[in-house]
Amino acid sequence: MKGFDFTIKSGSGKHSNLDKEYDKFLKRTIQNLDEEKIYRWETYNLIMEELIKDGKVSTFEEIKYRLTDGEDPNDVMLDVITREGNSNGLIWLMKKRIEEYKDEDFFERFY
Repeated sequence: MKGFDFTIKSGSGKHSNLDKEYDKFLKRTIQNLDEEKIYRWETYNLIMEELIKDGKVSTFEEIKYRLTDGEDPNDVMLDVITREGNSNGLIWLMKKRIEEYKDEDFFERFY
């Protein structure tokens, strides 16, 4: 699996505090997950890469804030995808997958 060093430098080439906190958050989160759940983070990473390619850097920053504040990654990604009205085909395909993750989490709580 490739690393999640997907931070955007601010200002004079330095990482912002948000970048540092997000990096720590990812390392802590992924370290404690089984392989199946790590694949979810690859999906989230793909979405964020596409947002960056589409020039939506402020949306990427928002996602980092929301994730480091403890929001559910599935809810954050679905909110961003539907709110932004993305015409990017890959992001819309990932939306379907994230909805499946939400369903899996729901059933996992009861079974």
